[in-house]
Amino acid sequence: KVDWEAELAIVIGKACKSLNNHEAEDCIFGYTVAQDISARDWQKGGRNGGQFLLGKAMDTFCPLGPAVITKEAIPDVNNLSVRTWVNGELKQNGNTSELIFKPRDIVAYIS
Repeated sequence: KVDWEAELAIVIGKACKSLNNHEAEDCIFGYTVAQDISARDWQKGGRNGGQFLLGKAMDTFCPLGPAVITKEAIPDVNNLSVRTWVNGELKQNGNTSELIFKPRDIVAYIS
């Protein structure tokens, strides 16, 4: 079974390391759309040794785009609609205000 979930993808514009939350904002070039696709049978099945990420690591499983929008062109990245349609039917309707972590906090953490 293949599942999908729209995500906000952060596009990094320059090298960065060990940043605080405010410094991380300067490393963000922009944003695009990612489709987080998962093969649930691989994630839950015993054949892969219980490795959750293997169900997300198949060819074609994280398409991005089609465009990158610079951060300056987005008035508030913490208030964007995130929607997914499947065969013309709305399946996901969320907002980036519902994210657990703000984009700049994620960049700071992984840097």
